Amino acid sequence: MNEKPITITIKGKVSYEDTITVAQAAEIITFLNASEGEEVPLGRADGTGARGGRDSSASTGRKSGNAVGSAREALDLSGAKTNPEKIVALGEYVLQDGGETFKVEDVKAQFRRARETAPANFSRDLSVAVQAGWIAQGEGDEYYTTNKIQGIFDGGFEFPKTGNGGKARSSTKSTKARVEKPVVFAAIDEFPTRLDGFPPYSKMKSSKDKLLWVLQFAKENGVKGLANKDIGWLTDHLGVGVPTGHITGAFNSAQSGGYANRSTQDKTLRITEGGTTYLRTIGASES
Repeated sequence: MNEKPITITIKGKVSYEDTITVAQAAEIITFLNASEGEEVPLGRADGTGARGGRDSSASTGRKSGNAVGSAREALDLSGAKTNPEKIVALGEYVLQDGGETFKVEDVKAQFRRARETAPANFSRDLSVAVQAGWIAQGEGDEYYTTNKIQGIFDGGFEFPKTGNGGKARSSTKSTKARVEKPVVFAAIDEFPTRLDGFPPYSKMKSSKDKLLWVLQFAKENGVKGLANKDIGWLTDHLGVGVPTGHITGAFNSAQSGGYANRSTQDKTLRITEGGTTYLRTIGASES
């Protein structure tokens, strides 16, 4: 994301005035405030404060000594093969201009410039990159890269293993459950992550809230209720899924609040009017 430039002026025996980025200004101030003899590395912003306390593994400026000339070159140098890896490489490429965070739309634009087709389920692949620790979410819809991708454009880079010891899953090598759409969704062609009048699926943090979101989606598409396997497939398709083993607990939590119930005929789960009202309020305090 582009940062708004600022003007810095230094006066003394030698005067200096220039328009620079916030990150560069932070470096200069850190250098000027350093104690005598203290070594202050330049070329990197401190990375804390501006985003409200980033974790220690967060990116603190560009991680490659090589200036990348295009989105296509960024993909080639990084060796990105899967969609999550390509998102990371293009996200880091966006940050070359001095910004510290990027938005989804920034990266989607780079897919077009690289003559690459953007992932059909971008939120899912972004979530894979976040789960791998390559990208982290800042405030709102801002994201930043982490130190796990240090040197991504320096040549010979290999993406770190994910937490489960394997490489990030390619969208072309999906599991059987992901490929086979449940029969209950046969008439539905698209599965957007947003519903009119409700927060997007990405705002759903708990399994209970994710459960209610997909039940509302089903209701608005003429599906009265969903079985556990349907809920598992749909939440996985939309982004971060609810594990099958957690669905019963999520339903019990929703049912106790009067937000969901179970059909006495086919045992499928359904959202109640109270659940619909509750769903509209999620994330309202963050607005």
